[in-house]
Amino acid sequence: MDTDDFYRQSCEKGFVKLEAVARNIAWTTGTEWGDIEVTINLSKPEKDPRDIAAAAKQQAGSKKSFIDPATGVARPCPLCVTEADVELGYARHMTLCGEPWGLWYSPYAYYEEHCIAMSWEHRPMHIDRAAFECLFDVVGQLPQYFFGSNADLPIVGGSILGHDHFQGGRHVFPMQKAPVYRAIELSGFSDVEAGIVKWPMSVIRLCGNNRSSLVDAACAVLDAWRHYDDAEVGIISHTDGVRHNTITPILRAIEGGYQLDLALRCNITSAEHPLGVFHPHEELHHIKKENIGLIEVMGLAILPPRVQGVMEDRGLSRDDVGKLFGQVLECAGVFKWDEAGRAAFERFVSTL
Repeated sequence: MDTDDFYRQSCEKGFVKLEAVARNIAWTTGTEWGDIEVTINLSKPEKDPRDIAAAAKQQAGSKKSFIDPATGVARPCPLCVTEADVELGYARHMTLCGEPWGLWYSPYAYYEEHCIAMSWEHRPMHIDRAAFECLFDVVGQLPQYFFGSNADLPIVGGSILGHDHFQGGRHVFPMQKAPVYRAIELSGFSDVEAGIVKWPMSVIRLCGNNRSSLVDAACAVLDAWRHYDDAEVGIISHTDGVRHNTITPILRAIEGGYQLDLALRCNITSAEHPLGVFHPHEELHHIKKENIGLIEVMGLAILPPRVQGVMEDRGLSRDDVGKLFGQVLECAGVFKWDEAGRAAFERFVSTL
């Protein structure tokens, strides 16, 4: 697919809202984790995590049409692609794992050539073998772009959980540049290089050139994590049959193969942290209260417009805000970078 022409046309047609995106404020802050990218998003309103979870339930059973303000096209949800979108030039057809998908560029882009691949079928997000296979399919067709998926659970998922989709683009994020802290061995996967990434969140990196082995290895990590409990560090995989553990996967092509980063997520809540134990804690809500989704997992902060006022009221510099966002990511990490957290991560790795 010729993405250069497609992106240019999407901008020329006004589908990508360049003027709105240009209003956003952006900078980079150096931290102990490397450079973190920060944006104050002036083009879209902030969402409450509870509203995101409620919307996912409503979308799952709703037959009400959504009128897209960007195109005027009626669709079941904001990510349902239609033939009208293709005819207008806003979307292109794709085939992933033998199924019809659509591709368009995000109207309110957060980074270079921010694109979204959407299942033509309106179905919920899911992280499983099929999702990993589709990720490899889309990166195989568009190797110039990374692609990743939000987690498939509230609190740790993105803002739209009701429609199966991936996000991608021509950008290399801070997490993807982060080094491997230490190599680990995955039993039965001698052709897969694995390691723990030096990143505030808990990330296992898989590298190799054998797609089948990488998908199998990712499934092994996911299967182990889905049922993993470690009460010492607050990780509880299920309560009353409700699952809490999942993964945020990000894939990109690299020289000689692929790099697949798997961020471990857990959406358990507690009396102390009702919005999520591994979610921005209350003392950081002045900076970030929304879900930590795919883009922020990778080190690009998307902060609400109100943060401008917070910076003025509290005398915060841009670097102060960037470092606070580093703390937000530390909150979202299931294994902390202290002695107890390192030991806990090693306990999980030993199960692999």
